[in-house]
Amino acid sequence: MDQREARRPPEYILEVFADPTSIKDVVRGVLHTIFFHRYFPCHSPGTLDVLDLTLPVVTNPELETLIDTRVGQLVRQLSSDTSPQGSVRGQLAVQFFEKKRKKGGGLGWFSGGKAEEEICWEIWRLEVTLATPKTELGSSSPLQSEQVS
Repeated sequence: MDQREARRPPEYILEVFADPTSIKDVVRGVLHTIFFHRYFPCHSPGTLDVLDLTLPVVTNPELETLIDTRVGQLVRQLSSDTSPQGSVRGQLAVQFFEKKRKKGGGLGWFSGGKAEEEICWEIWRLEVTLATPKTELGSSSPLQSEQVS
């Protein structure tokens, strides 16, 4: 094992807590913000309004499709799980890789034709909690239990 294999990339953990009505927009906003700061090709920035916040967006159709697909999968998974406490947890990870030329690996050009390797240089992990408000779980809030005469 060489020094590059032993070195782990930095990992950032973000905890996302939202209700069913805003979970999709919140996770999309967080992912777009991460990609906005890590997407290196030239791009024209856009914005996304989430819960009274304006977040930066990379306006790339392929990236937007990828984000929407992954967020949709996560929301479907969270929606299908049930919990008596009213909250369900899931994870989504984003890993950034760079291609590097392999150094010397023994036989040079006889090494099987793979001259490049992908090295992970950063990981973002979203720990998402889908919380259902107590009023939606069947518990009554103090305001609902009072009757006006």
